[in-house]
Amino acid sequence: MNYDFRKVNIKDVEDILTWKYEGIYSLYDNDRTQGKINWIKSLPEDENAFSVCNDKNELVAHFEIYIKEKINFAVQMRPSLTGKGMGRELIQSFLDFAKIKYNLESIELFVVKFNERAIKAYENVGFEKVKEYSAKLSISDTEETEFVVMEKYF
Repeated sequence: MNYDFRKVNIKDVEDILTWKYEGIYSLYDNDRTQGKINWIKSLPEDENAFSVCNDKNELVAHFEIYIKEKINFAVQMRPSLTGKGMGRELIQSFLDFAKIKYNLESIELFVVKFNERAIKAYENVGFEKVKEYSAKLSISDTEETEFVVMEKYF
């Protein structure tokens, strides 16, 4: 499938804010905290945030690149599309796009340790686990969450 990467717009934000995940994946719900709501609402102003549409111009995901000591990214797929084997193709399309746009030599990501299906999708496109750590997900969380750091070299 071909994917189109474009700047996030207000219509995308309204859609993304409704995304709810089932079971343990509810950790990714976009209305979970005010901080997450504010972050989603700020995406249109971020030049490194992208909406991903399929060939029918339907929003299927959004990505955001973070340029720090290392370049890393976050991705969120529409809940109704998760667990259907689309992750590998979507992530590879994004990596192809980002490699050219940002002239990448490497990229890293942080994924919640229990999200085995995401970890498998990342490994299938060449990411390797480099370390694990625990942290609070947001200021309103009382418990720490375990994360895996993964990295890919081009």
